[in-house]
Amino acid sequence: MPNKKENVFSFALLKSFAKGVKLSPGITALYSNIVIDQIGSGLIGLFMPIFLWQKFGNLNRVLLYYLVVWVGYSVLVFFGAKLMSVVGLKMSMILSVPFKLLNYGCLYYLSLGYAVLPFTILMIVAMEARMMLFWVPYHTDFAKFTHKANRGRVMAFLSSISSLVAIVIPIIAGWIIISHGFNVLFLISSVLIGVSIVPLFLVRPTFEKFTFSFKETWVNLFGRRHRRMVLSRFADGIQTIIGAVVWPIFIFQVLNGDFLKVGAISSAIVLITVVLKLVMGSYTDKFSKRKLLHWGSAFYAIGWIFKMFVSTGFEIFIASSYHNLTSVVMRTPMDALLYEKASDSGHYVDEMTVLREIAVNLGKAIGILIIFAVVGALGFQWAFILAAVASLFINLL
Repeated sequence: MPNKKENVFSFALLKSFAKGVKLSPGITALYSNIVIDQIGSGLIGLFMPIFLWQKFGNLNRVLLYYLVVWVGYSVLVFFGAKLMSVVGLKMSMILSVPFKLLNYGCLYYLSLGYAVLPFTILMIVAMEARMMLFWVPYHTDFAKFTHKANRGRVMAFLSSISSLVAIVIPIIAGWIIISHGFNVLFLISSVLIGVSIVPLFLVRPTFEKFTFSFKETWVNLFGRRHRRMVLSRFADGIQTIIGAVVWPIFIFQVLNGDFLKVGAISSAIVLITVVLKLVMGSYTDKFSKRKLLHWGSAFYAIGWIFKMFVSTGFEIFIASSYHNLTSVVMRTPMDALLYEKASDSGHYVDEMTVLREIAVNLGKAIGILIIFAVVGALGFQWAFILAAVASLFINLL
Protein backbone atom coordinates (compact mmCIF):
# COMPACT_ATOMS: atom_id res chain seq x y z
CA MET A 1 0.00 0.00 0.00
CA PRO A 2 1.36 3.52 -0.77
CA ASN A 3 2.81 5.24 2.28
CA LYS A 4 2.43 8.83 3.47
CA LYS A 5 5.85 10.01 2.26
CA GLU A 6 5.20 8.71 -1.26
CA ASN A 7 1.85 10.50 -1.39
CA VAL A 8 3.38 13.78 -0.17
CA PHE A 9 6.15 13.45 -2.77
CA SER A 10 3.61 12.89 -5.56
CA PHE A 11 1.49 15.86 -4.50
CA ALA A 12 4.60 18.08 -4.34
CA LEU A 13 5.54 17.10 -7.88
CA LEU A 14 2.02 17.76 -9.07
CA LYS A 15 2.01 21.20 -7.42
CA SER A 16 5.32 22.09 -9.05
CA PHE A 17 4.17 20.85 -12.45
CA ALA A 18 0.88 22.77 -12.15
CA LYS A 19 2.68 26.14 -12.12
CA GLY A 20 3.15 25.94 -15.88
CA VAL A 21 -0.35 24.68 -16.66
CA LYS A 22 -3.16 27.11 -17.44
CA LEU A 23 -6.62 25.59 -17.37
CA SER A 24 -9.59 27.31 -18.96
CA PRO A 25 -12.83 27.48 -16.94
CA GLY A 26 -14.39 25.06 -19.41
CA ILE A 27 -11.71 22.42 -18.88
CA THR A 28 -11.79 22.90 -15.11
CA ALA A 29 -15.55 22.28 -14.96
CA LEU A 30 -15.43 19.47 -17.51
CA TYR A 31 -12.65 17.59 -15.77
CA SER A 32 -14.14 18.12 -12.31
CA ASN A 33 -17.03 16.02 -13.54
CA ILE A 34 -14.63 13.37 -14.82
CA VAL A 35 -12.67 13.20 -11.55
CA ILE A 36 -15.79 12.75 -9.41
CA ASP A 37 -17.17 10.24 -11.90
CA GLN A 38 -13.88 8.34 -11.90
CA ILE A 39 -13.94 8.00 -8.13
CA GLY A 40 -17.39 6.44 -8.31
CA SER A 41 -16.61 4.34 -11.38
CA GLY A 42 -13.15 3.48 -10.07
CA LEU A 43 -14.61 1.77 -7.03
CA ILE A 44 -16.27 -0.65 -9.42
CA GLY A 45 -14.00 -0.61 -12.49
CA LEU A 46 -11.39 -3.24 -11.59
CA PHE A 47 -13.97 -5.52 -9.98
CA MET A 48 -16.74 -5.15 -12.58
CA PRO A 49 -15.68 -8.03 -14.86
CA ILE A 50 -15.03 -10.16 -11.76
CA PHE A 51 -18.54 -9.41 -10.44
CA LEU A 52 -20.10 -10.24 -13.82
CA TRP A 53 -17.99 -13.41 -14.07
CA GLN A 54 -19.30 -14.58 -10.70
CA LYS A 55 -22.88 -13.52 -11.48
CA PHE A 56 -23.06 -14.90 -15.05
CA GLY A 57 -21.24 -18.12 -14.23
CA ASN A 58 -18.62 -18.20 -16.99
CA LEU A 59 -16.33 -16.00 -19.08
CA ASN A 60 -18.23 -16.51 -22.35
CA ARG A 61 -21.34 -14.84 -20.93
CA VAL A 62 -19.26 -11.93 -19.68
CA LEU A 63 -17.75 -11.56 -23.15
CA LEU A 64 -21.20 -11.74 -24.74
CA TYR A 65 -22.38 -8.93 -22.46
CA TYR A 66 -19.49 -6.68 -23.51
CA LEU A 67 -19.93 -7.65 -27.16
CA VAL A 68 -23.54 -6.46 -27.13
CA VAL A 69 -22.51 -3.24 -25.35
CA TRP A 70 -19.76 -2.26 -27.77
CA VAL A 71 -21.55 -3.28 -30.98
CA GLY A 72 -24.60 -1.37 -29.82
CA TYR A 73 -22.61 1.74 -28.99
CA SER A 74 -20.80 1.63 -32.34
CA VAL A 75 -24.19 2.07 -34.03
CA LEU A 76 -25.92 4.32 -31.49
CA VAL A 77 -23.08 6.87 -31.22
CA PHE A 78 -24.35 8.37 -34.50
CA PHE A 79 -27.78 9.03 -33.00
CA GLY A 80 -26.17 10.46 -29.87
CA ALA A 81 -24.29 12.96 -32.05
CA LYS A 82 -27.52 13.93 -33.82
CA LEU A 83 -29.28 14.50 -30.47
CA MET A 84 -26.27 16.52 -29.27
CA SER A 85 -26.74 18.80 -32.28
CA VAL A 86 -30.26 19.59 -31.03
CA VAL A 87 -29.80 19.96 -27.26
CA GLY A 88 -26.17 21.15 -27.17
CA LEU A 89 -23.03 19.53 -25.79
CA LYS A 90 -23.54 20.60 -22.18
CA MET A 91 -27.15 19.40 -21.94
CA SER A 92 -26.29 16.10 -23.63
CA MET A 93 -23.68 15.36 -20.94
CA ILE A 94 -26.10 16.36 -18.18
CA LEU A 95 -28.77 14.04 -19.57
CA SER A 96 -26.30 11.14 -19.52
CA VAL A 97 -25.90 11.08 -15.72
CA PRO A 98 -29.36 9.63 -14.82
CA PHE A 99 -28.71 6.73 -17.20
CA LYS A 100 -25.44 5.91 -15.48
CA LEU A 101 -27.30 5.97 -12.15
CA LEU A 102 -29.82 3.52 -13.62
CA ASN A 103 -26.94 1.30 -14.75
CA TYR A 104 -25.54 1.19 -11.22
CA GLY A 105 -29.01 0.60 -9.81
CA CYS A 106 -29.23 -2.54 -11.94
CA LEU A 107 -25.87 -3.71 -10.60
CA TYR A 108 -27.17 -3.15 -7.07
CA TYR A 109 -30.19 -5.38 -7.63
CA LEU A 110 -28.06 -8.00 -9.35
CA SER A 111 -25.80 -8.06 -6.29
CA LEU A 112 -28.87 -8.77 -4.11
CA GLY A 113 -29.67 -11.86 -6.16
CA TYR A 114 -32.49 -10.59 -8.35
CA ALA A 115 -33.16 -12.19 -11.75
CA VAL A 116 -30.07 -11.82 -13.91
CA LEU A 117 -31.55 -11.53 -17.42
CA PRO A 118 -34.02 -8.62 -17.04
CA PHE A 119 -31.63 -6.48 -15.02
CA THR A 120 -28.77 -7.24 -17.40
CA ILE A 121 -30.89 -6.11 -20.36
CA LEU A 122 -31.92 -2.92 -18.54
CA MET A 123 -28.28 -2.34 -17.55
CA ILE A 124 -27.17 -2.59 -21.19
CA VAL A 125 -29.86 -0.14 -22.33
CA ALA A 126 -28.86 2.35 -19.61
CA MET A 127 -25.16 1.99 -20.42
CA GLU A 128 -25.73 2.52 -24.15
CA ALA A 129 -27.79 5.67 -23.47
CA ARG A 130 -25.17 7.05 -21.11
CA MET A 131 -22.29 6.53 -23.52
CA MET A 132 -24.08 7.90 -26.60
CA LEU A 133 -25.06 11.05 -24.68
CA PHE A 134 -21.73 11.69 -22.97
CA TRP A 135 -18.58 10.72 -24.83
CA VAL A 136 -18.94 12.59 -28.14
CA PRO A 137 -19.78 15.95 -26.50
CA TYR A 138 -17.07 15.41 -23.87
CA HIS A 139 -14.30 14.74 -26.40
CA THR A 140 -15.58 17.54 -28.64
CA ASP A 141 -15.58 20.09 -25.83
CA PHE A 142 -12.15 18.91 -24.65
CA ALA A 143 -10.73 19.53 -28.11
CA LYS A 144 -12.37 22.99 -28.23
CA PHE A 145 -11.26 24.02 -24.70
CA THR A 146 -7.57 23.08 -25.09
CA HIS A 147 -4.77 24.43 -27.31
CA LYS A 148 -2.18 22.60 -29.40
CA ALA A 149 0.79 24.36 -27.77
CA ASN A 150 0.21 22.90 -24.31
CA ARG A 151 -2.39 20.18 -24.82
CA GLY A 152 -0.02 17.35 -23.84
CA ARG A 153 1.00 19.13 -20.64
CA VAL A 154 -2.62 19.87 -19.73
CA MET A 155 -3.66 16.28 -20.41
CA ALA A 156 -0.80 14.89 -18.32
CA PHE A 157 -1.66 17.23 -15.45
CA LEU A 158 -5.35 16.33 -15.49
CA SER A 159 -4.62 12.64 -15.88
CA SER A 160 -2.25 12.79 -12.90
CA ILE A 161 -4.96 14.35 -10.75
CA SER A 162 -7.17 11.40 -11.61
CA SER A 163 -4.36 9.00 -10.81
CA LEU A 164 -3.63 10.60 -7.44
CA VAL A 165 -7.29 10.31 -6.54
CA ALA A 166 -7.31 6.73 -7.79
CA ILE A 167 -4.36 5.60 -5.65
CA VAL A 168 -6.52 4.51 -2.72
CA ILE A 169 -9.67 3.61 -4.68
CA PRO A 170 -8.91 -0.06 -5.52
CA ILE A 171 -7.92 -1.01 -1.97
CA ILE A 172 -10.95 0.81 -0.53
CA ALA A 173 -13.16 -1.04 -3.01
CA GLY A 174 -11.59 -4.39 -2.06
CA TRP A 175 -12.18 -3.67 1.64
CA ILE A 176 -15.82 -2.65 1.05
CA ILE A 177 -16.50 -5.85 -0.92
CA ILE A 178 -15.01 -8.04 1.80
CA SER A 179 -16.62 -6.16 4.70
CA HIS A 180 -20.02 -5.21 3.30
CA GLY A 181 -20.48 -6.81 -0.11
CA PHE A 182 -20.92 -5.57 -3.67
CA ASN A 183 -24.33 -4.03 -2.91
CA VAL A 184 -22.82 -1.41 -0.57
CA LEU A 185 -20.08 -0.71 -3.12
CA PHE A 186 -22.68 -0.01 -5.81
CA LEU A 187 -24.66 2.28 -3.49
CA ILE A 188 -21.58 4.39 -2.63
CA SER A 189 -20.62 4.59 -6.31
CA SER A 190 -24.14 5.72 -7.21
CA VAL A 191 -23.98 8.62 -4.77
CA LEU A 192 -20.69 9.81 -6.27
CA ILE A 193 -22.04 9.52 -9.81
CA GLY A 194 -25.02 11.64 -8.78
CA VAL A 195 -22.70 14.32 -7.38
CA SER A 196 -20.67 14.36 -10.61
CA ILE A 197 -23.53 16.14 -12.40
CA VAL A 198 -22.88 19.39 -10.47
CA PRO A 199 -19.73 20.56 -12.37
CA LEU A 200 -21.49 19.97 -15.70
CA PHE A 201 -23.84 22.88 -14.95
CA LEU A 202 -20.73 25.11 -14.87
CA VAL A 203 -19.49 24.05 -18.33
CA ARG A 204 -19.79 26.80 -20.94
CA PRO A 205 -22.62 25.91 -23.37
CA THR A 206 -21.33 25.03 -26.83
CA PHE A 207 -23.09 23.83 -29.95
CA GLU A 208 -21.96 21.74 -32.89
CA LYS A 209 -24.09 20.52 -35.78
CA PHE A 210 -23.31 16.95 -36.74
CA THR A 211 -23.62 17.03 -40.52
CA PHE A 212 -22.92 13.45 -41.60
CA SER A 213 -25.81 11.17 -42.51
CA PHE A 214 -25.77 7.60 -41.20
CA LYS A 215 -24.44 6.37 -44.56
CA GLU A 216 -21.81 9.15 -44.78
CA THR A 217 -20.56 8.25 -41.31
CA TRP A 218 -19.79 4.68 -42.30
CA VAL A 219 -18.45 5.64 -45.72
CA ASN A 220 -16.00 8.03 -44.03
CA LEU A 221 -15.12 5.39 -41.44
CA PHE A 222 -13.94 2.96 -44.13
CA GLY A 223 -12.66 5.60 -46.55
CA ARG A 224 -9.01 6.17 -47.39
CA ARG A 225 -8.81 9.66 -45.86
CA HIS A 226 -9.15 8.51 -42.25
CA ARG A 227 -7.87 4.97 -42.67
CA ARG A 228 -4.75 5.29 -40.52
CA MET A 229 -6.62 6.93 -37.65
CA VAL A 230 -9.42 4.36 -37.84
CA LEU A 231 -7.04 1.39 -37.87
CA SER A 232 -5.09 2.86 -34.96
CA ARG A 233 -8.25 3.33 -32.89
CA PHE A 234 -9.47 -0.12 -33.94
CA ALA A 235 -6.23 -1.68 -32.66
CA ASP A 236 -6.42 0.31 -29.44
CA GLY A 237 -9.94 -1.00 -28.90
CA ILE A 238 -8.75 -4.61 -29.19
CA GLN A 239 -5.99 -4.28 -26.62
CA THR A 240 -8.12 -2.11 -24.32
CA ILE A 241 -10.88 -4.70 -23.97
CA ILE A 242 -8.33 -7.40 -23.13
CA GLY A 243 -6.90 -5.18 -20.40
CA ALA A 244 -10.35 -4.25 -19.08
CA VAL A 245 -11.97 -7.71 -19.05
CA VAL A 246 -9.45 -10.55 -19.36
CA TRP A 247 -6.65 -9.14 -17.19
CA PRO A 248 -8.75 -8.46 -14.02
CA ILE A 249 -10.26 -11.95 -14.12
CA PHE A 250 -6.81 -13.45 -14.73
CA ILE A 251 -5.17 -11.71 -11.74
CA PHE A 252 -8.21 -12.55 -9.57
CA GLN A 253 -7.54 -16.22 -10.32
CA VAL A 254 -3.79 -15.86 -9.71
CA LEU A 255 -4.50 -14.24 -6.31
CA ASN A 256 -6.99 -16.97 -5.41
CA GLY A 257 -10.01 -14.69 -5.19
CA ASP A 258 -8.52 -12.28 -2.62
CA PHE A 259 -10.36 -8.98 -3.30
CA LEU A 260 -8.25 -7.01 -0.81
CA LYS A 261 -4.97 -8.20 -2.29
CA VAL A 262 -6.18 -7.34 -5.81
CA GLY A 263 -7.06 -3.83 -4.60
CA ALA A 264 -3.83 -3.29 -2.67
CA ILE A 265 -1.60 -4.29 -5.58
CA SER A 266 -3.60 -2.10 -7.95
CA SER A 267 -3.28 0.90 -5.61
CA ALA A 268 0.50 0.50 -5.42
CA ILE A 269 0.72 0.29 -9.22
CA VAL A 270 -1.26 3.50 -9.69
CA LEU A 271 1.03 5.42 -7.33
CA ILE A 272 4.25 4.85 -9.26
CA THR A 273 2.55 5.77 -12.53
CA VAL A 274 1.80 9.38 -11.54
CA VAL A 275 5.33 10.81 -11.80
CA LEU A 276 5.90 9.58 -15.36
CA LYS A 277 2.54 11.04 -16.44
CA LEU A 278 3.75 14.48 -15.41
CA VAL A 279 7.11 14.05 -17.10
CA MET A 280 5.54 12.72 -20.29
CA GLY A 281 3.21 15.72 -20.51
CA SER A 282 6.18 18.06 -20.85
CA TYR A 283 7.98 15.88 -23.36
CA THR A 284 4.82 15.48 -25.42
CA ASP A 285 4.73 19.22 -26.07
CA LYS A 286 8.51 19.57 -26.60
CA PHE A 287 9.31 16.61 -28.82
CA SER A 288 7.78 14.72 -31.70
CA LYS A 289 4.55 13.12 -30.54
CA ARG A 290 4.83 10.50 -33.26
CA LYS A 291 8.29 9.37 -32.14
CA LEU A 292 7.13 9.14 -28.55
CA LEU A 293 4.10 7.16 -29.71
CA HIS A 294 6.35 4.87 -31.80
CA TRP A 295 8.63 3.95 -28.90
CA GLY A 296 5.84 3.92 -26.36
CA SER A 297 3.71 1.43 -28.29
CA ALA A 298 6.70 -0.88 -28.84
CA PHE A 299 7.57 -1.00 -25.13
CA TYR A 300 3.89 -1.26 -24.26
CA ALA A 301 3.52 -4.32 -26.50
CA ILE A 302 6.39 -5.98 -24.63
CA GLY A 303 4.45 -5.40 -21.41
CA TRP A 304 1.66 -7.67 -22.67
CA ILE A 305 4.21 -10.45 -23.22
CA PHE A 306 5.46 -10.02 -19.63
CA LYS A 307 1.90 -10.46 -18.37
CA MET A 308 1.70 -13.92 -19.96
CA PHE A 309 4.13 -15.32 -17.41
CA VAL A 310 2.96 -13.87 -14.08
CA SER A 311 2.04 -16.37 -11.37
CA THR A 312 2.38 -14.46 -8.07
CA GLY A 313 1.23 -11.16 -6.57
CA PHE A 314 4.76 -9.72 -6.77
CA GLU A 315 5.05 -10.61 -10.45
CA ILE A 316 1.65 -8.98 -11.11
CA PHE A 317 2.94 -5.82 -9.42
CA ILE A 318 6.17 -5.73 -11.46
CA ALA A 319 4.51 -6.54 -14.80
CA SER A 320 1.61 -4.11 -14.25
CA SER A 321 3.91 -1.33 -13.05
CA TYR A 322 6.04 -1.64 -16.17
CA HIS A 323 2.94 -1.82 -18.36
CA ASN A 324 1.35 1.25 -16.77
CA LEU A 325 4.54 3.26 -17.21
CA THR A 326 4.86 2.33 -20.88
CA SER A 327 1.15 3.02 -21.30
CA VAL A 328 1.80 6.61 -20.24
CA VAL A 329 4.63 6.92 -22.79
CA MET A 330 2.28 5.65 -25.50
CA ARG A 331 -1.08 7.12 -24.51
CA THR A 332 -0.11 10.71 -23.66
CA PRO A 333 1.16 11.58 -27.17
CA MET A 334 -1.55 9.40 -28.74
CA ASP A 335 -4.37 11.27 -26.97
CA ALA A 336 -2.76 14.62 -27.74
CA LEU A 337 -2.55 13.69 -31.45
CA LEU A 338 -6.18 12.58 -31.49
CA TYR A 339 -7.35 15.88 -30.01
CA GLU A 340 -5.12 17.77 -32.44
CA LYS A 341 -6.73 15.97 -35.37
CA ALA A 342 -10.19 16.77 -34.02
CA SER A 343 -9.34 20.39 -33.25
CA ASP A 344 -7.65 20.94 -36.64
CA SER A 345 -10.75 19.66 -38.42
CA GLY A 346 -12.58 22.88 -37.47
CA HIS A 347 -16.30 22.54 -38.04
CA TYR A 348 -15.90 18.77 -38.35
CA VAL A 349 -14.58 18.31 -34.80
CA ASP A 350 -17.67 16.34 -33.75
CA GLU A 351 -17.67 14.24 -36.94
CA MET A 352 -14.05 13.25 -36.29
CA THR A 353 -14.92 12.41 -32.71
CA VAL A 354 -17.75 10.12 -33.83
CA LEU A 355 -15.45 8.29 -36.26
CA ARG A 356 -12.85 7.64 -33.57
CA GLU A 357 -15.54 6.46 -31.14
CA ILE A 358 -16.96 4.01 -33.66
CA ALA A 359 -13.50 2.72 -34.59
CA VAL A 360 -12.33 2.08 -31.02
CA ASN A 361 -15.57 0.37 -30.03
CA LEU A 362 -15.67 -1.81 -33.14
CA GLY A 363 -12.14 -2.80 -32.16
CA LYS A 364 -13.40 -3.81 -28.73
CA ALA A 365 -16.18 -5.87 -30.30
CA ILE A 366 -13.83 -7.65 -32.70
CA GLY A 367 -11.39 -8.18 -29.84
CA ILE A 368 -14.10 -9.94 -27.85
CA LEU A 369 -14.93 -12.24 -30.79
CA ILE A 370 -11.27 -13.22 -31.07
CA ILE A 371 -11.03 -13.72 -27.29
CA PHE A 372 -13.96 -16.16 -27.52
CA ALA A 373 -11.83 -18.39 -29.74
CA VAL A 374 -8.39 -17.76 -28.26
CA VAL A 375 -9.16 -18.06 -24.55
CA GLY A 376 -11.47 -21.04 -25.01
CA ALA A 377 -8.95 -23.00 -27.04
CA LEU A 378 -5.59 -21.86 -25.66
CA GLY A 379 -6.09 -20.09 -22.32
CA PHE A 380 -6.02 -16.56 -20.89
CA GLN A 381 -2.36 -15.87 -21.66
CA TRP A 382 -2.78 -16.14 -25.43
CA ALA A 383 -5.15 -13.19 -25.38
CA PHE A 384 -2.18 -11.13 -24.22
CA ILE A 385 -0.28 -11.98 -27.42
CA LEU A 386 -3.23 -10.62 -29.40
CA ALA A 387 -3.10 -7.44 -27.30
CA ALA A 388 0.65 -7.09 -27.93
CA VAL A 389 0.21 -7.32 -31.70
CA ALA A 390 -2.69 -4.87 -31.64
CA SER A 391 -0.62 -2.39 -29.60
CA LEU A 392 1.93 -2.13 -32.40
CA PHE A 393 -0.77 -1.04 -34.88
CA ILE A 394 -1.60 2.00 -32.71
CA ASN A 395 1.46 3.53 -34.44
CA LEU A 396 -0.62 4.04 -37.58
CA LEU A 397 -2.16 7.15 -36.07
